[in-house]
Amino acid sequence: MKKVAGLGLILVLWVGSPGWAQTASNALYKLRTKESSVTEKRFRKILGDNYDGQDQNRRDYEDDRKGRKRKKDQRANDQAENNGYGSGPDYAWPTHLIEMSIRFAPSLDLNTAEGKGAYAGFQNNGPGVRMSVGPTLDYFFFKNRYAFSSGLWYTIKRSGFQMPGTFGQARWNPGVPEKESVYNLQYLQIPATVKLFANNIAPNIRLYVQTGGLFSIKLAEKALDQARNGLYTAENGTSRQYGFGDIELLLGTGIQYKINQNNAVNIGMSYQRGLINIARGNDLISKSRIVSMELGFRF
Repeated sequence: MKKVAGLGLILVLWVGSPGWAQTASNALYKLRTKESSVTEKRFRKILGDNYDGQDQNRRDYEDDRKGRKRKKDQRANDQAENNGYGSGPDYAWPTHLIEMSIRFAPSLDLNTAEGKGAYAGFQNNGPGVRMSVGPTLDYFFFKNRYAFSSGLWYTIKRSGFQMPGTFGQARWNPGVPEKESVYNLQYLQIPATVKLFANNIAPNIRLYVQTGGLFSIKLAEKALDQARNGLYTAENGTSRQYGFGDIELLLGTGIQYKINQNNAVNIGMSYQRGLINIARGNDLISKSRIVSMELGFRF
């Protein structure tokens, strides 16, 4: 009944007002803007608040505007919380495709020992602390989540053995005390690895995992304590005891703490496992094992 009464009211107003003959919407607009507020209230009471559709359109527009603003604010918050790396699995494109850092890695070295023939009875004589230093280059090939990592590291390794006291002598004497041999081996290492960066685990901090290989080229070998070094004295210091290089498997993990847009600090651990025999003697097999603490500064 309310709708019938309302339609009747519209019809009467339309007949009495020639200016409304254009369209019904123009008539309604004039009523809302020029006529008395009593007519406005009467229309809303009979036909409802949304009798001309304008209120619903305004509400829809406001809802869309607020929704867009919420999404924009959320994206800004994600960028701020993740320090420009973006959020979610896709991350953002890096500002620099190539990032360079300096790496310093104190390490704990331990080599294996397995001898036969003239080298029977050889054993390793425990671990030793050495170091590695050099530049690292990270090339990001998929956004800032995956990087190919290489560099040029100067690395000093320790190789040591315990051996029978008669090693290098013509006669075997079981009463002779055991001998020891310790060498410093200097290498130039070229890593060929991949780094995978995870979501930020805290403000300005993200986790990374590194895996790949190392190509090590020997620069020099130096016998320590030459007067009592079993390998050195057996050959009178006239021959090399180690090969020209090594190939290693590298596994590492750590965190990257971002200082600002360009600089960051890396802290982590790595494990190098030698894959080939570094000793020159065919009857002696020795492979390197290294655990390192990784400290780096990205610039």
